[in-house]
Amino acid sequence: MKRIGIIGTGIFGTALALTAARAGCSVLCWARNQEISDDINLRHLNSKYLPNIPLPDAIRATSSLSDVFDFTDTVLLTTSAQSTRSVLQAMKPFVKENGVIVLCAKGIEENSGKMLSEVAREEVPAAVIAVLSGPGFAIDIARQKLACVTIACDRPGIAAKLTELLATPYFRPYTTADMISPQIGGSVKNVIAIASGVIEGAAFGDGARAALITRGLNEMGRLSKALGGLPTTMMGMSGLGDLVLTANCSQSRNFSFGYAVGTCGEAQKVIAENTRTVEGLHTAKAVLKLARKLGVEMPICEMVNKVLFENFPLKAAMEELMNRPYKEEGF
Repeated sequence: MKRIGIIGTGIFGTALALTAARAGCSVLCWARNQEISDDINLRHLNSKYLPNIPLPDAIRATSSLSDVFDFTDTVLLTTSAQSTRSVLQAMKPFVKENGVIVLCAKGIEENSGKMLSEVAREEVPAAVIAVLSGPGFAIDIARQKLACVTIACDRPGIAAKLTELLATPYFRPYTTADMISPQIGGSVKNVIAIASGVIEGAAFGDGARAALITRGLNEMGRLSKALGGLPTTMMGMSGLGDLVLTANCSQSRNFSFGYAVGTCGEAQKVIAENTRTVEGLHTAKAVLKLARKLGVEMPICEMVNKVLFENFPLKAAMEELMNRPYKEEGF
């Protein structure tokens, strides 16, 4: 039987474990929390993150990282973007030469401004790094709603191998050797989704939101291109596809967070009261830092930073964007 490991038993990690099991894999998940590991092994549930969805016998759990790497040399890393480095450091002693680590978080490391693949190659240089990104909420994937994703790897044959491990009639991967665009798309779209939620919450209008999403795609494309990414990849699942979903749906944590900011007009209050992981909140600063380093113009991301962290008024932010110099379409 095919084998795969899942690092992290949050809602997304568990949803991917279900997907792999449905694709015919034997799955071993690593859980930080022994109670979650016991829940999966004894009751075939993840009651904390994915209640009421039974887990098949093919999914088991452990609290030992070494167990996972003894079980398989292919793992999906599903912990949050900002914890990626520390988890990789814990994994490093057990990673085999040319073992495959698939990065599933969406974000840029806040402190360094680095893509997660750069972080991974620093921490586990012996491993082959791949990326899984695209539109799809974990609960929908767990319930076998249709989803398409991008699997990226610059090592020949690896993305195709991962597709064989994960593809089902409900979960369709597309492959690419472009590692950059899926990471930039998956990161920046969270910042654009916050802005989209702000516009909805502040009732600036549907046309304003459509314009912002469109110009947000331009910012994603410009930053990716500056790093060597391909525009064609950005127009795929991990770029345009993910943006369309995340910037338009109240199920998105980033959109919902932005909506709360737009509704009350006080970003610091919403930040203080927020208890959920909102990747765009961390990524906003990192994206702007990276853009300035590369000389890439990203006015929407800049306005998001001003509104969230500098108490810049929403109306003034919109006016500043609308009064920028006129320019031609395109990246």
